[in-house]
Amino acid sequence: MDERVRKTKQALTTTLFKLLATQPIDTITVTALCRTAHINRRTFYSHYEHVTDIFDDYQVILAEQVAASLTGAHLDARTLIATFDRILMTNFSGFKYLCLNQQQQRLVDQLQQMLFETLYDNLLARQKTPANQLVLTSLAAGVMQTYIYWFNHEAELTYACVTETSQKLIQAQLSLID
Repeated sequence: MDERVRKTKQALTTTLFKLLATQPIDTITVTALCRTAHINRRTFYSHYEHVTDIFDDYQVILAEQVAASLTGAHLDARTLIATFDRILMTNFSGFKYLCLNQQQQRLVDQLQQMLFETLYDNLLARQKTPANQLVLTSLAAGVMQTYIYWFNHEAELTYACVTETSQKLIQAQLSLID
């Protein structure tokens, strides 16, 4: 990808997450997004049709990063958690807002579904049994719910505790895959 295109898309994504901290995605206009990102509307429309397309693009990037972390011969929970942390915490305030705001539940559900599909496609090459699908459904939901729980209980849980516990939970779930 051309460096200018990458920077433009990153600016739009960062701005979208900033705006999501104060309003639902359905109310964010292209004009407001472009003004805040200091990007021309014409530039926006050369890459996207709708504001929600930025979030779709973000999900594709997340899926690619998660898939890249799953390409090793042996997946371990530490690698997976480090990948999730790096990806999701890049836009910490926006992601936190998504997780805490009921109006954004649709976006959280989309992220969870993307995570499941990426895990499914990369971990279950020949083992696509209903039981393994259930394990991955639980894992994807668990990862999302872990962050949501932590955001709601930051005063009670350290980030290190969340990471350590998540690693143990993911390792236990991965061990259930046939």
